[in-house]
Amino acid sequence: MKVRFINMTTTLFVKNTFILLLCINFSNCQESREKKIEKIDQLLSDLNSNEQFNGGFMIGDRDVMLFEKVYGYADMKTKKPLDVTNSFGIASVNKTITATLIMKMVELEYFTVNNKLVDFFPKLPYTDITIDHLLTHTSGIPFYYDNLVKKHWDKFKQLTNNDLFKLYEEHQPKQEFPAGEKFSYSNAGYMFLAGIAERASKKTYDDLLRELIFEPANMKHTQRLTNINDDTNLAKPHALSLQEGAYVPLDFHEGYPDYLDSYFRDRKGAGGLNSTFTDLWKFSNALQTAKIIEGVAIKKMLSPAKTKDGKQNMYARGWQLEMINGKRNIGHRGGSEGENCFFRIALDENYTYFLIANAKTPYLSKINNQIKNILQGNPIEKVKISGVERLSLLYEKNDYETIASEAKKLSAQKDDYYFELVEFNNISWQYWQQENFEKAFDFLKLATVAMPNNAGAWEVLAEAYMERGKNEQAIKYYKLTIDKLNTDETKKDKKWVTEWIVEIQNKIEKMEESKKNKSIEKRD
Repeated sequence: MKVRFINMTTTLFVKNTFILLLCINFSNCQESREKKIEKIDQLLSDLNSNEQFNGGFMIGDRDVMLFEKVYGYADMKTKKPLDVTNSFGIASVNKTITATLIMKMVELEYFTVNNKLVDFFPKLPYTDITIDHLLTHTSGIPFYYDNLVKKHWDKFKQLTNNDLFKLYEEHQPKQEFPAGEKFSYSNAGYMFLAGIAERASKKTYDDLLRELIFEPANMKHTQRLTNINDDTNLAKPHALSLQEGAYVPLDFHEGYPDYLDSYFRDRKGAGGLNSTFTDLWKFSNALQTAKIIEGVAIKKMLSPAKTKDGKQNMYARGWQLEMINGKRNIGHRGGSEGENCFFRIALDENYTYFLIANAKTPYLSKINNQIKNILQGNPIEKVKISGVERLSLLYEKNDYETIASEAKKLSAQKDDYYFELVEFNNISWQYWQQENFEKAFDFLKLATVAMPNNAGAWEVLAEAYMERGKNEQAIKYYKLTIDKLNTDETKKDKKWVTEWIVEIQNKIEKMEESKKNKSIEKRD
């Protein structure tokens, strides 16, 4: 494990009006600050030892980087260790950088936030969408994957932003809702923002980032993956391989040819950037010291978005907003097929941190919550082990009965393990997409073994049987779902449970009626 502990002296000098909004330190004294960082280090070290965390953590205040450390491997297949100088894929944290670029270009009068999307893409039918709608995820622009890529693109060909724009112009999928009506997170919106920046300036997105963001912030190691040489210092992204029963680099994963990242690597705006701990700290510092954009643009960028009905979202322009004990936090979460991360700037407590796992595991949100607890001086909770993950690692090398026995054993160890239906469903769906229905059903059955009183687990199993046309089994498990609901003292007699039961009963009646009609037809 490589670690860099930096001198923790800080300056109390307030450099500009933006910094007046900040507290000078995120803890009351040097000792308590160091102790909090030590607790975070111990948490991540323990989780790494327990195979729940592979990645790194950085924290700094406005003036200095305080701590950065990595835990685990840059490449789990070759056992190459991580280093604090590695670059990581930052996924949707990219949106904070794109939004900052757009607001800088507004400041330079390339356009205003009220300019329309069709001012730059006149062949599109979405005439009510503005730049501000794209920034705030209120545009209603159709989802690009289901509407376009899945239907009209050969996954064996590399996809670029310009290819995607042509698909929108050619097929013109229907807008999801009128612009400004509601919030709906959109990667496509940020890809179009990158396109607007290029068309307005006649420069590439990469050149704009370098000139307007990276050079002013002195960020020397942030760039898109497609621009990085093969000998890069990149920490490889990993995903759980069901076939190998281990986490493997994406390019060795059985699902990688179908992963969007495998053929849409050359994307701009919404994701695709790689960065380092040092560069992300420099980005935070540059924002807070007006090295990139001035106070008016910053204020606009960080103002909560509102929909037409006046409701305020906890999302600004490229930044997720959070109030904790009355104190303002900005940042963004990022996630892809092979990594997850959290970037957070505590405006009123003067610290920035970046937490990254270069393996897509079920733990990072839970880990991030405990880091926030430590920084806020709250008690921390144990990050339990995912029972579904551990079963997945064992599944291909054991028979179903062995795995079912293990599920029962782990479900009894409630202090150490947890089970969630969504995790079972995710594994089952991976097999379902491969049309390996036997294994898909195994995981749906395992959910009922590990969570026998969970009505939802029995309903999902019933739904799957119905989907495969096996109505007798579906009816059996739908009835078990009703039994579970009726015997759960915390749920029965509630209105939503009654409505749920009625919905299930209607499905049972339809299947029984269908069975009856088929029997009559057979006799005739």
